[in-house]
Amino acid sequence: MPTRTPIRATAQVREEILYYCRESVRCGLNFNTQGNISVRLAADDGSEAILITPSDVRYDAMTPDDMVVVAMDGTVLEGDLLPSTELPVHLAHYRRRPDVQAIVHTESTFVNVLGVLGRRIDPVLLNMVLYAKGPIPVMPFEFSTNADFGRRSAELMGDDVNAVVWANHGLLAVGVSLKLAFKVAVAVEENAEVLHHAGLAGVPSILDYARIDIPAGARLP
Repeated sequence: MPTRTPIRATAQVREEILYYCRESVRCGLNFNTQGNISVRLAADDGSEAILITPSDVRYDAMTPDDMVVVAMDGTVLEGDLLPSTELPVHLAHYRRRPDVQAIVHTESTFVNVLGVLGRRIDPVLLNMVLYAKGPIPVMPFEFSTNADFGRRSAELMGDDVNAVVWANHGLLAVGVSLKLAFKVAVAVEENAEVLHHAGLAGVPSILDYARIDIPAGARLP
């Protein structure tokens, strides 16, 4: 029986996750121990795992060594702490979307304002439509620490947009890199705030990603 190639998380990817954890607090997307972040890992033989933040550790006290390496079947491969309670949800999204390399879960204010109202977050700002790709659906509230919830969340997000709102709980954003997944989370929160205020003043103008003419070679903001 062939020996399984060990999957290791580099110091660089651990530091990157910690950086964005602290950025999520600085940007007002999370506080205390809210939210979680993960990154997909790969071994030379093609096997995969994820590196995910631990459960119940404040970001200002977290260290790179606190991150947990977990196989795609949920087996902990490396780490002394428990992985995030929403590990099964992260794994479900990675299984659904092979293009997704990183996941950021946040609990920001205006995403939650619209989420508790059950209102889809339509794109009204350029950054949101460029990064999230379209309207963000809202999943009805339920406890979010099991695989069934994860599968439903991944199905509702689908393959065309890069985020889903969990009603009364927050946002899950994905990307082809951690940097881009975080940009999705930031853009959706900013968009949700503008959409909320614009809706109080009038009828917001909604953007459609398919109708935006992006010049060849143009760089994203």
